[in-house]
Amino acid sequence: MKKNVFAGAVLLLLAACGKSGPYQALETRVIDERKGNEFLAYEHSIDVATNQAQIQPLYEKVIAACKADTENACLLLDSSIASGRYVHARISLRAKPAGIKKMMALVGKDGEVTSQGTKVEDLGRPVLDSRKRLDMLRQYQAQLQELEKRAGKDVDALIKVSKELATVQAELEQATAADAVLMQRIATDLLNVAISAEGKQSFWTPVQRSLGNFTDNLSEGFANAITALAYMLPWLLAFVLLFLLGRKGWRRLRGAPGKR
Repeated sequence: MKKNVFAGAVLLLLAACGKSGPYQALETRVIDERKGNEFLAYEHSIDVATNQAQIQPLYEKVIAACKADTENACLLLDSSIASGRYVHARISLRAKPAGIKKMMALVGKDGEVTSQGTKVEDLGRPVLDSRKRLDMLRQYQAQLQELEKRAGKDVDALIKVSKELATVQAELEQATAADAVLMQRIATDLLNVAISAEGKQSFWTPVQRSLGNFTDNLSEGFANAITALAYMLPWLLAFVLLFLLGRKGWRRLRGAPGKR
């Protein structure tokens, strides 16, 4: 009986140790509270760790999945991958909420989620202001078009009204574009993905990296030593000169009473 209890305790301890580590995998989940507010803009971020050899395939897989997901209007905004001492990749994309969930599930499946976050911005006031401005510009445009009809053959009046109409049309196009950007931020979410091998590297990876950089570090150390010597040499010469002058003066002071 005691042996069985002891064996059970050992198994529990090993299971606990197996779950612990540099990173404990997090469950990928998308916070979505759009119910009750239709003007929320979401920005999600997810960091995943995977083996160094898997960073490039996962990076390309996410990009390909985004380009193929036309149903959720997935748009690749930015992507970069860096190699060298620390291999890592970053991807920024925009898609409908359903597409964001698919992308986060894809990343979480092929990597270990180390951190995840969501930021929400209420765009209710900006959207309201944008729509008010659009209504005012459209009403003003309609009034100018009515004045243009009434101007008849009055050339001066037609020129003034035409100039004002052109100005209003330009402002209306700018306001329409700004409103479209706001609505895009509401209809689609932003997702920032960071992929790295942090916490997934082998025991010898830092050692191999240090050996690979040995010659560079050695030359850098020599350069720093030479630079330090160049700074110290004038002070060393000044110290020696002052020491010799002080010693000579001290000898004169000690020999002065004997000479008298």
